[in-house]
Amino acid sequence: MSFENSLQPHLAEVLKNAVQRNRLAHAYIFYGPKNTGKREMALELAKAANCERNEADACDRCPSCIQIAQGNHPEVMKILPEGNVIKIAQLRQLQSRFRYSAPEGVIRFAIIEEAEKMRDEAANSLLKFLEEPQSAMVVILITEHLSDVIPTIKSRCQLVRFSEIPPSAKKEQFLKKGIPEELAAVFAHLSGSLETDGEADAGGKIKHYESVVHQVKEWGTRILSGSPDALLTLSESWLLDEVKEERAWFLLDVLLLFYRDLLMVSLKGKTEIFRDSGIERLSMRHSTGKIMLAMDNVLIARRLLVRPQLNWQGIFEQMIVAVSEERLSMKNGWELIPLSKV
Repeated sequence: MSFENSLQPHLAEVLKNAVQRNRLAHAYIFYGPKNTGKREMALELAKAANCERNEADACDRCPSCIQIAQGNHPEVMKILPEGNVIKIAQLRQLQSRFRYSAPEGVIRFAIIEEAEKMRDEAANSLLKFLEEPQSAMVVILITEHLSDVIPTIKSRCQLVRFSEIPPSAKKEQFLKKGIPEELAAVFAHLSGSLETDGEADAGGKIKHYESVVHQVKEWGTRILSGSPDALLTLSESWLLDEVKEERAWFLLDVLLLFYRDLLMVSLKGKTEIFRDSGIERLSMRHSTGKIMLAMDNVLIARRLLVRPQLNWQGIFEQMIVAVSEERLSMKNGWELIPLSKV
């Protein structure tokens, strides 16, 4: 991969020019929604700045590019939270590792993910490090929550905003990673994030998610048809496992995508995500009004799910019964949570 394949081509061009003109900032904050290419851009910038071909972009073939891509370059260090925080010990390890001058022609990179999770003492340690670098170095902080990054850190960094990207572009990236087409389309439309990269059992994870998506489609069919089995599904092991892993949101998001595809078949005669022929037959059996009502109830359930005082099972049961009775589960469903807190 190089800047040319970035999900954010306009940002890639700006950073490429900075490399070419030797005008890299000493510190950046890459911020924006999930799955917008922040981490990938940080690695591409590190590769481009240290590529042995010295052409302002990564060649992906020289030893430096390969080492950075594989995560074992001695002058490129990544820091992730330990548990829920980035600790001062991690920053001290960074300082110790970069205590001496870098080899000639090398620009060191420190990439700190989920930077909003730095404790105050870790942030203060980073501030000192930013102000007293031992050699050419770039620090990149990555976050989805810019407002949670300590102001003194923000004031010393160049802010780089990563915009939401269209699902079609996300889908292409998932396809390149070997994820099957239907699952890639589902992932591309998710409002949350599911990790499958860098895991020893990545293939097993993909098969797991494929199975869950299939089960959700079957469940959604039972809900629309008013089958009593829709309620019994709530006690099935596959669904309970997802809830246990705090992925109840995933079930509702897939269900919403399924119903949206049903609606698209009714209105436009085509689907966007699910390609099986059964979805067309199912769409013919239900009115657009009922499908839209089902979507409304899924959306209400999704909003209720973020309220810790409410039980997921009660939320799901309420959604299923409301669809069966062809009514809204709560008439004031859109007023339950202020938009600023969603």
